Amino acid sequence: MSSPLRNGEQAAAGRRKAAGRMGALLLLLRVAALCFSLAAAVFSATDGAVLRLAPFRFLLAANAIVAVYSAFEVAAAAWEVAKGATLLPEAMQLWFDFGHDQGFGYMALAAGAAAAREATACGGENISSTACLQADIAVGLGFAAFAFLALAALATGFRLVRFLATGSRLPASSSSSAPY
Repeated sequence: MSSPLRNGEQAAAGRRKAAGRMGALLLLLRVAALCFSLAAAVFSATDGAVLRLAPFRFLLAANAIVAVYSAFEVAAAAWEVAKGATLLPEAMQLWFDFGHDQGFGYMALAAGAAAAREATACGGENISSTACLQADIAVGLGFAAFAFLALAALATGFRLVRFLATGSRLPASSSSSAPY
């Protein structure tokens, strides 16, 4: 029969559980961003008629880049959930995640906005209604990818702030917090 956990062990177990929930949430957000950005890139690339327009080439490139970045981040998040440790040193991983989530998120948003503006005028320049529909779907999927990347940036920003405040991405133990 196992002995009950001591006070410090309970706090450490609670910290690991909370960190596991945050890691699982980040993994879910990153998988969603990967799926939507990959789908947006595929829809952007399937019809050559819209690729003659620069905003749709930008949409294709931006979503392909976000998909590759998201695939790396899915692997890193899965590693963190499985092993309980970050792939890179903790401080570097937190800054890397937050900075790249911000940069690639804004790139995806800019590409979606540029393509959405062009999609409103779709139908001219010998572009079929099917190609316009695919362009609209690609824009919508790109915005969804941005939304999940923005949510991941909020979560990584929260982890970064917690790291800067406490020195760890894990939540502070209840025994170490000072009463007010």
